[in-house]
Amino acid sequence: MGSLGRLPISKLLLSLLMGALVLAGAVACAGDKDAGRGGVPLPKDFPSQQVPLIDGAVLSADGSSPTWSVTVQAQGADGNAYQNAVKALTDAGYTESSRTENPQEHSVLLYKEDDRKTYWVNVGVSATAAAATTSIIYSVNML
Repeated sequence: MGSLGRLPISKLLLSLLMGALVLAGAVACAGDKDAGRGGVPLPKDFPSQQVPLIDGAVLSADGSSPTWSVTVQAQGADGNAYQNAVKALTDAGYTESSRTENPQEHSVLLYKEDDRKTYWVNVGVSATAAAATTSIIYSVNML
């Protein structure tokens, strides 16, 4: 047989290889709520459902109930990361309590009551951070 007889087998092998790669990727990401986010994982008890974070890689995350601290490196193409972070929280029902804006820092303190708990989130940026305009710092307290 010539090369025409081997062509369907090579296509079959290529299809099997591609299918195996897709399946391996799906299995690796299954069940990991932060799989697409990148960076370090959020603490297991972080209230992700109550505290929306902007898209981006988690640079640092620590704490445990009732206090957490998370820094997210926002994607540069998504516009003003600080404004996007505040908007995500207000869209989720948070109310602004106070605001600080000066050349060194911008921060907003917001709160929300959910299921008989009050979540206080301070979201901000610091001019001294390495990626000042895209590193968003969240401090979360649950009362």
